[in-house]
Amino acid sequence: MKVPYIKLFRTPNQNYCFDVNTHEFLTITNETYHYLNSQMTSENSDSLNLIEPHQVMELKKLGYLKNESVVEKIEHPYTRNIDVFLDRKIEKITLQLTQNCNLRCKYCVYSNSKTSRQRSHTRKKMSLETAKKSIDFLWNHSVDSRRVNVGFYGGEPLLEFEMMQKIVEYSKRQFIGKELSFSITTNGTLLNDEIIHYFEDFDIPIIISLDGIKEVHNKNRIFSNGKGTYDAIITNIQRIKQIAPKLAKNMQVNMVINPENDYDCFNLVCLEGKELDKLVISASIVDYDYEDKLTTYSEDYITKSEYQNFLALLERMNRVNAKNVSPLSINSMSSIWDKCEKMQLITGLCKTDTPSGPCIPGQFRLFVDVTGRFFPCERVSEKSRAMCIGNLEDGFDKCSINKQLNIGKLTEDLCKNCWCFRHCGLCVKKADDGTESLSAKRKLKFCDSVITDVHNIMSHYLFFKETQLFYQSQTRKQ
Repeated sequence: MKVPYIKLFRTPNQNYCFDVNTHEFLTITNETYHYLNSQMTSENSDSLNLIEPHQVMELKKLGYLKNESVVEKIEHPYTRNIDVFLDRKIEKITLQLTQNCNLRCKYCVYSNSKTSRQRSHTRKKMSLETAKKSIDFLWNHSVDSRRVNVGFYGGEPLLEFEMMQKIVEYSKRQFIGKELSFSITTNGTLLNDEIIHYFEDFDIPIIISLDGIKEVHNKNRIFSNGKGTYDAIITNIQRIKQIAPKLAKNMQVNMVINPENDYDCFNLVCLEGKELDKLVISASIVDYDYEDKLTTYSEDYITKSEYQNFLALLERMNRVNAKNVSPLSINSMSSIWDKCEKMQLITGLCKTDTPSGPCIPGQFRLFVDVTGRFFPCERVSEKSRAMCIGNLEDGFDKCSINKQLNIGKLTEDLCKNCWCFRHCGLCVKKADDGTESLSAKRKLKFCDSVITDVHNIMSHYLFFKETQLFYQSQTRKQ
């Protein structure tokens, strides 16, 4: 007897069977749960000789509990229409104005000379000719896009502020008739009154990097001379609030979290830092993908973050005041809530299908480096042949894009039979081992983390679903 293509969940109130093929959560009895669980956990389910419960027989008659995936072939649905998306529907282009930076952040792959799979800081910068060609490329390939965005990236893009101004001016002339916006990610140390007023006048929102309280931030985010950058950044944030209230209103802070530290190192800067009051703060765990290094979590980080996440859950249920909860955990819970709300909109599997992870390389976040080469976004390695998807002179490399779009083919048999198939969020970056081809072996290393994340989302979904039935009187707004 083959093992059914399902995943079992259990809450204090109910037993559930997630039928992967149909993408439905079935409420099941204790008897059915134990029967299915025995089948799935036994090394030889044929030797169990268990009596099939009546509910199982009924579910099978209705088409549930099939023993294998209905997916016969992995292929992204946009594969055959990729030309249309890339020729007419590009929405954003990010320009690498420079590979130089005035900081030497310790976790930054560009600052780490030991990282052979990613470039290091250089003095290379984008020429005005290359920048104009990039803007023209966006214009020619965004016919069907009502909105387009031009982003500025580095290194530190403010090292080339004059170049940025020329690009903004050129873009505004080119994109008459479209809704044009700009964005910039900066370390925040080079902001001055002239730059601040410019960003406010031209309605260019900024994202500033700040990694927690002063002691933690200054451990990693340092100037090239080794001095910490916290004071300089906080001073500039205060200045923005003083002279550019419109810019301050839309300003965001990006926090890179090293979980080796105490969670309070990041939480307190949100709760007690008056300079960050009312700012949107997004956070991400430090990325060691191109160093083949595991991220380690301290006990203090795990304990306190889980407690704050619990408070964020209570805040979502109107049981705790948001002022007493970490904004980081509130944002995380909001993200989980959004994913849970979309859960019921997700359809079952098809004969030709694909894991949900890959975006359309080049359409949403096309990254152009200083020389005019194309990459799917700014987060991948610029030294990787497998990540490059073309250049300004030759256009898109459709073969490379097709491989990135269909990374599920690298591990097709395993993916087709994985219960996380519809929810796999693995980026193509996870399959980049620095060679000319994408790596199935490297991609599989990240499967456990995907399974953990999906299980967490689905557990929350079931909890939220039950909340309406079992805890409504306790959670209803007064």
